[in-house]
Amino acid sequence: MLGGTLLATSGPPPAGDSAPAGHPPPAAAAAVRSRPDQVPPDQAPPPDQPGPYAVGYQTLIVPNPDRPDRTLTTSVWYPTWKGPTPAAEGPRDGAARYPVASDIAVPSRVALQGRTIAPGRFPLVVISHGSAGSRVQLAYLAEALATHGFVVAAPDHPGDTMIEAAEGRQAPLVELASDRSVDVSNVISAFTDDDCPLSSIVRADAIGVVGFSFGGLTSVVSTVGFLRAPADPRVRAVVGIAPATEVVPARLLGRVRVPALLIGGRLDGAVPFERNARRAFDELTGAHPRYLVTVAGGTHNSFTEICAQAAAARGHEVEDGVRVRLEVTEELTCRPPAIDIDRAHGLATYYTVAFLESRLAGVPGYDSYLTVAAAERHPEGELRVAS
Repeated sequence: MLGGTLLATSGPPPAGDSAPAGHPPPAAAAAVRSRPDQVPPDQAPPPDQPGPYAVGYQTLIVPNPDRPDRTLTTSVWYPTWKGPTPAAEGPRDGAARYPVASDIAVPSRVALQGRTIAPGRFPLVVISHGSAGSRVQLAYLAEALATHGFVVAAPDHPGDTMIEAAEGRQAPLVELASDRSVDVSNVISAFTDDDCPLSSIVRADAIGVVGFSFGGLTSVVSTVGFLRAPADPRVRAVVGIAPATEVVPARLLGRVRVPALLIGGRLDGAVPFERNARRAFDELTGAHPRYLVTVAGGTHNSFTEICAQAAAARGHEVEDGVRVRLEVTEELTCRPPAIDIDRAHGLATYYTVAFLESRLAGVPGYDSYLTVAAAERHPEGELRVAS
């Protein structure tokens, strides 16, 4: 069960970035039983445009009684009211702020801190960050999904954040390969267990995992298990962005039986496209359907928030290890010949939203965006489809 405040609270959250989760007020719990405002298929917003919701944001704590060292600080984006704030909620809260290092943060242009969740019961997407990354590494994508009616939860994986890596505290990668998968399952449990108040806001039959880099490995193997981590049958769709899947045996990839989307960049020097995303696509023979998006000019971190994070840290005192990581990655990612970062984000958003709307939420019409013909409108992203 979550420790902390509930994101469906009717008032502003406690001060600070993280708050403990508790029980919802009866009125809030009753308001999240259905999703009555789903728009007709012919009026559904395109996947590269914001959906019908505004975005709320909170940071919650997911405890692990069996592993106190793996308490999960988890960012949560969720659908909230669009337009004037309901009178019962009070004044609008400020913009969400996504931590980079120390007291440095990137302010969101979209998400509002601590807003009340909109009425409805929504699909749940868990995001797994890359090695030496952070829970807000794909904030732009989490925001886009929330506007389309998804609850998105992204934990920091203990022992594998940028701060820990910079300070020499990164855990062994073999251990993390198992621990990360267990982290994802613990977050899913925190939002779906019957004794958890948050179970009233998510659809337990519509759970997806999105992962970047090492998180891409985590997402792809989530339904079949990996090393010491058991399979999680609650996961119904997976997305791997620049997925580090080279180490996953072909026989294991062949056991994946849920729809899968893989996105990778041609210029990825950290996790080479052919040996990872392309090879995994070929080996995911049991995943129906499966999609592969090849982004021309995409580097490894083209799909992350690195450019905004590096800009926010510039001119501030930050830990040497963090500063070097930001500067080096920015140099490789945020200027030519790399694809424009906003365009890379747009492609990742377009395909991920379309895929999860179609294959997880079950909204009619979005599969029309997942065709080779439709992909011709986005020439930087070549699409392959296997049904």
